[in-house]
Amino acid sequence: MRVFLLITAISISSAISASSASSASSSVAQAPNVTTLYRVHCVMCHGPMGKAAIPTMAFIGRKWKHGTKSADMVKVITDGVKGTPMMSFKGKLKPDEIKALAAHVRSFDKTLPPEK
Repeated sequence: MRVFLLITAISISSAISASSASSASSSVAQAPNVTTLYRVHCVMCHGPMGKAAIPTMAFIGRKWKHGTKSADMVKVITDGVKGTPMMSFKGKLKPDEIKALAAHVRSFDKTLPPEK
């Protein structure tokens, strides 16, 4: 009987904790997990940490073609680049996810000055 009561108490406690965590997370907007976004949507072309096997697709060790500001990168991720494999992520990713990815991609190139 004691074991049954203990199991019941643990189950109720777990349910209350899960319910509290669920309501807390639903009331606060979650920041996008940029590492996961990059791994799922970008790494296959741009490589881990922006070190692509194809130099023109790398984010480090080359000149940036479409601008070095996060806003430039947001535009490229959002609209894609016509005539290249870079597709548009508009409609696939939320604006806050695109903005987070742009900042993440920019952070790979340590030669870029910090943005103000």
